[in-house]
Amino acid sequence: MTGRLTGKIALISGGASGIGAATARLFVEEGARLVVGDINIEKGRSVVNKLGDAASFVELDVTSPDSWEEAVKATKNTFGGITTLINSAGVSIPGSIEDISLDDFRKTISINLEGTFLGTQAGVRALKTVKGAAIVNVASTLGHRGGAFIPAYCASKGGVRMFTRSVALHCAENQYDIRVNTVSPGAIHTEMVEAYIDAGVKAGSTAEDVIKGFADGHPMKRLGSPDEPANAIVFLASDEASYSTGIDIPVDGGYLA
Repeated sequence: MTGRLTGKIALISGGASGIGAATARLFVEEGARLVVGDINIEKGRSVVNKLGDAASFVELDVTSPDSWEEAVKATKNTFGGITTLINSAGVSIPGSIEDISLDDFRKTISINLEGTFLGTQAGVRALKTVKGAAIVNVASTLGHRGGAFIPAYCASKGGVRMFTRSVALHCAENQYDIRVNTVSPGAIHTEMVEAYIDAGVKAGSTAEDVIKGFADGHPMKRLGSPDEPANAIVFLASDEASYSTGIDIPVDGGYLA
């Protein structure tokens, strides 16, 4: 622990699993206090129980403006303020343009893009009088290059990237001390990727072959760990990134190189 986030108070959506849970753990290790927000109450509370008094849980439906308002209020009530907001909640529903249903497309956009919009909007309202504030949105390399099997996810994450740049410019032009940035992970070995591995096994492949398929698309020939994008989020949330806004950090084993 180096105390890079000492004094920071964060709200992390999607903090019950994957990159969000890894981010919560690293934030506490670096001195932050935080609220984990997630729709999965059991898993969210389990994450918080491991983090001790520096963390608290709030049920959060990222598609609901009222739920965001309550989560921000809970963060302020629990820790006396808020300095940092991390939008990491997301879903991935496979299906090419010929296969995906309108309902699944809308669900993906609602959680991944509209959820980030609502979280960022609530964050800007809460942070515009705060010094050294930061918002970090989790995008994806598939929001840069796309993928034939997952158009809804690609559309949502590409939208997150451009939306984040717009908000960063708005905050800078209005002299709000809020830096707004994205991290774009490649294939990270989270529960989301595990679902694809399970689907591949059910389709007759092996887990090893599915993992190899993901890894082979990345020059470093491996999946990333959740801590790797979480470390980039720590940097963007810290004062070390005080002159960085509107940027995107790929954490992708060379995928976008």
